[in-house]
Amino acid sequence: MSIPWRGRFQDSPITWEQFLDIDEETRRGLEIVDGYVVPREQRDARHQKVASRLSNAIEESAVEEMRSNGDTCIETNTETSVLLWEMPPTARIPDVVVNRCLDDFDQLTADRVLIVVEVVSPGSGRRDRIHKMADYADAGIPHYWIVEFDKVGAVSIERYALEIRKRAYTHVETTHRDGHGLAVDITAPFRILIDWSQLTVAPRL
Repeated sequence: MSIPWRGRFQDSPITWEQFLDIDEETRRGLEIVDGYVVPREQRDARHQKVASRLSNAIEESAVEEMRSNGDTCIETNTETSVLLWEMPPTARIPDVVVNRCLDDFDQLTADRVLIVVEVVSPGSGRRDRIHKMADYADAGIPHYWIVEFDKVGAVSIERYALEIRKRAYTHVETTHRDGHGLAVDITAPFRILIDWSQLTVAPRL
């Protein structure tokens, strides 16, 4: 039976099963970190548009990869919960997630994730650059991107790769809209080419 959450005070951690008992609509706005439920940061329309544009752009490259490699199945999603570990339960909702395909209704877990992306909003920088980065690294997710945006669209994309032995990310490259021809031009985890125009949400004045 689903239960409402309504921002209840927690004096002790809950289990993953108890988290899933929270009604689905409410749970979409929540993450769980070491058994404690935390609300997601506020995201405005531009934030969501940038995430959607980026997801669509990565999906185009994923389709090309699947066409050239029939054994590969890759999905891209927004607003999808990723279970990083179950004891104590920690699950984040990246702005964009790229993962190996799942069966319907399966819970997405970190071992199937190729890339997670966070789009930085006012007030979310510390969470995205410190707390979430550490969680994604601890979970073994190989690639982490951080996207900054303005009223026109994506401004910069920072890309990090996991050092497996250290369980920490190393900065690979930062691209800027006014200084790089392509927003993304990489070969790992698969070939991804993205032009800045694909990440535009409003015309330049």
